[in-house]
Amino acid sequence: MGNAKALKRPAVVAGFTPVVKKTAAYTVKNSDAGSLFKWNSATAFNFSLPPVTKTAAGVYFDFSIETAATSGTGHGVSPDSNDKVFGVAGATPTDNKDVYFATAGDAIGNGFRLISDGVDGWHVVALDGTLSQEA
Repeated sequence: MGNAKALKRPAVVAGFTPVVKKTAAYTVKNSDAGSLFKWNSATAFNFSLPPVTKTAAGVYFDFSIETAATSGTGHGVSPDSNDKVFGVAGATPTDNKDVYFATAGDAIGNGFRLISDGVDGWHVVALDGTLSQEA
């Protein structure tokens, strides 16, 4: 036991995905890759995404609503200032624009996966619900 090394990412045991429940804003790290992040607060908040880099191309995170927001703009994610989020219906991908579920549209179980392209930003895939982009 004394020789054990610290893990740099959540431990995945027998194919299980690490689940991270949060009640307030949290900054996601590339070492959290593959984790499922859950919004667990009636007060809306954002997960801040790590900067997109070539070395982290293909990194993905899953997000899901455990507790629907009843105040604020709705649960969301904030990309780094130089990154875009692609795949939001009716929105032009723009650097540093938050993406969120509208409060009225927040529903338990809604969620999505974001995958880094390693260059320009994050791509929404496997969306359940409706996302909006910050104006």
